[in-house]
Amino acid sequence: MMARQARNGSGRPSTGRRVLGWLAVLGLTLLTLGGAALTLGAYANLTPGAPLWLRTLGSVEALQAGALGLGDVPGFWRAVGLSVITSVMAALIAFARPR
Repeated sequence: MMARQARNGSGRPSTGRRVLGWLAVLGLTLLTLGGAALTLGAYANLTPGAPLWLRTLGSVEALQAGALGLGDVPGFWRAVGLSVITSVMAALIAFARPR
């Protein structure tokens, strides 16, 4: 069964629920942009000719992967995993947007 939204008498979602929806959209947008930057850095680390600023993002991604215990995973597969996670977060933005 699908959950129904709380509605006031006018048939529209309540204001508090809309505000929470927009806060969720904002948070997911920021997480998605951060994930996209780390994904770019992960792919840039695979190429020695990448610009320094992209390789710096790749170093940040490698540090994060090490902190999460994923340092042993090859860089390509970490980049693919980040691509998938970032894509899922981008899809959640469209789902969480208040209507």
